[in-house]
Amino acid sequence: MHEGHCVLCGEFGQLSFEHVPPRAAFNRTTKYRTVEHLDLLQNPNPLEPKTKGRVNQGGVGYHSLCRSCNSFLGSNYVNPYVKYSNSFVEFAKRDYNNHCVFDMHDFEALKVLKHIVSMFLTIKGWGFSKRNPELCEFVLNPVKQELPPKFRFFEYVNTEGQLRNISVCAKGNFATGLSVIGSEIAFPPLGHVMTLDFTGSLRFHQEITDFT
Repeated sequence: MHEGHCVLCGEFGQLSFEHVPPRAAFNRTTKYRTVEHLDLLQNPNPLEPKTKGRVNQGGVGYHSLCRSCNSFLGSNYVNPYVKYSNSFVEFAKRDYNNHCVFDMHDFEALKVLKHIVSMFLTIKGWGFSKRNPELCEFVLNPVKQELPPKFRFFEYVNTEGQLRNISVCAKGNFATGLSVIGSEIAFPPLGHVMTLDFTGSLRFHQEITDFT
């Protein structure tokens, strides 16, 4: 039994397992390895980490939501997100394409973005949700279209097939002084990035903040 605060509503109690991304987005039987952040920091050579981590299977996910919020996501956002994400499968197979342009029609952009936001809340945990209740409200209110301007969302086609959930990371350039603080969820066929107080652009990424 896992207990804690639900990352959406904040209620304390038993937490259900939330797949990130949803099971129907090819995440039903995924086998993966988790490594504690502290183990990486304590590695003698951070450029060549040899930490084995723990092997998990049954899909990537977290005990993060109460049953009510889990059901809410399933009823409102999961199917539109899965339909949207799965439409990129053929593009992700084309690893010889560095750039592509296409039109998408008849998808529920707002619901897709709300589920992406819920995935970032899930990997970042209750502490982040508590500090940013406006993000939780954006997800819990199906018709709300306003996002805090400090948050921006990007995506890319994941042609490399790598799995990666990073709750917080920073990247900087000493020459230009440009820095990016954000989070990343990478699971084929897509990768998503959420940035904080970032005003620039991300190379090879498509901004989807305007899905609102």
